[in-house]
Amino acid sequence: MSSSSLIKQLLQHQGDFMAYLMAMVRDLHAAEDIFQNAAVVVIEYPQPEEIRDFRAWGKEIMRRQALTYLREKGRTARHMSPLEPDLLQQIDRSFDEDTTDAIQRERELDALRECSGKLPEPQRTMVTMRYQRRISFEEIGAALGKTAGAIQRALSRSRKALHDCVQSRLAQPKFAPSKLSTSDEMTP
Repeated sequence: MSSSSLIKQLLQHQGDFMAYLMAMVRDLHAAEDIFQNAAVVVIEYPQPEEIRDFRAWGKEIMRRQALTYLREKGRTARHMSPLEPDLLQQIDRSFDEDTTDAIQRERELDALRECSGKLPEPQRTMVTMRYQRRISFEEIGAALGKTAGAIQRALSRSRKALHDCVQSRLAQPKFAPSKLSTSDEMTP
């Protein structure tokens, strides 16, 4: 298997691996760092033979990198509670049992992109601030002249509207993203 093929497969499974790492380390920035370290291992892997199941092979690399991180973090932070071995095994089982294929995930992402584009501008701004830029409710409220509670309620309505829209799109046969007009805006 060539290095470019490994990179392509790594990127194809990036969402799965990031979710797996988040479940293990419970920290987005740490999960991103671990993924990058694991990506280096994957890319530098000497390829004497074909990898039969890239997803399982990649998961094992992610797991080992995460365990190394957790061991190192446990040494430096006495207050950190380590994950129980049973919980780690359950996370592994859940990852292995996930049968959602890449095509379905791509359909879901396309539907989410389309539905996000339909949100009115104020809701889209709040969603971007909270989920892409990771800004706190208080900071969003200060920037938009609202209370943190109002931001939480607005985001809750936006998530519900996005969920309903995505489910509706996925229920359509052979959903394909299309260009949207401004008259198609959603109201949460």
